[in-house]
Amino acid sequence: MVKLFLPILLIGTAVGLFALYTNPAYQTIKALQVQNASYDAALTKAQELHTVRDQLLARRNSFPNDNIDKLQHILPDNVDNIRLIIDINNIASRHNLSLTNVDLGNLGGGSQTGSKASIETSVSQMGNVDVGFSVSTGNYDDFLAFIQDLEHSLRIVDVSKITFTSGTNNIVNYTLTVRTYWLH
Repeated sequence: MVKLFLPILLIGTAVGLFALYTNPAYQTIKALQVQNASYDAALTKAQELHTVRDQLLARRNSFPNDNIDKLQHILPDNVDNIRLIIDINNIASRHNLSLTNVDLGNLGGGSQTGSKASIETSVSQMGNVDVGFSVSTGNYDDFLAFIQDLEHSLRIVDVSKITFTSGTNNIVNYTLTVRTYWLH
């Protein structure tokens, strides 16, 4: 009977040890292996993204700096209304015009209804600003050339409203509202 009892005791101890220690440790190791595999996949993805980022940076750095400056001018990454007014005034001065009654309104965010200047924000990556101003001239060709130069300037500008009134000595007052854009 002792010969039969010792092997049964050892087998029972082995089954108990397996049930109480080995199997839970094995399950924990399997869970850690799955977690390790997900970390390895994330690390591989991060390395791929670093490679793509490095390729894109190398590609961006291959562009001449003056072209990058032009792109920044076309679609800036902030609302630079002072630079916009200066640019429009420089275009106007080339045609013997000067800006008057510049109306920027409150640029505090959100949509300003009923104002000549407003910033509209949305979930898109692009925002826009409406700016109102007036110019006066006695020569329609000067005004037309101003509008054409404004259209061909690097900064994206949409003329959204033009009104005019005739004044004394054949001077015409034009009031414009233009919209420009920027990246959020």
